[in-house]
Amino acid sequence: MLYNCFVRLKTRIAGYRISECPFFFLLLGALIGLGGCSVKYAAPEIVDGGVRFSIKVQNAIKVAIAGSFNQWEKEKDLLSGPDGEGTWSIILPLADGRYEYLFVIDGERWIKDSTVPSVDDGLGGKNSVISVKR
Repeated sequence: MLYNCFVRLKTRIAGYRISECPFFFLLLGALIGLGGCSVKYAAPEIVDGGVRFSIKVQNAIKVAIAGSFNQWEKEKDLLSGPDGEGTWSIILPLADGRYEYLFVIDGERWIKDSTVPSVDDGLGGKNSVISVKR
């Protein structure tokens, strides 16, 4: 049955409707990494002590931020949380400059921050980028 879904999906180009495949939306969700983990972003903001990064993630056990400021170590800068609304946050003491980063959900899922511009990472993906200037 799953094979038939892929055959039908493949033949979509030949004019078949995607709705013929009962598992299409489940497969689509798995392919794009939804995995039951809802994500909402808050733009980074300059605060006393540095830059606050925040992200609202449902069903996460831990959230970290990795980037050019910590040599992309995914366990170094863990966000605090979640608070009562499901928001995780951290204040990093960043000097003025340009930084690339990604959020790391449960040590495995690397996601970019949609509230800031992104740049090619040189490996086929995208990194979030922030410029800090006080």
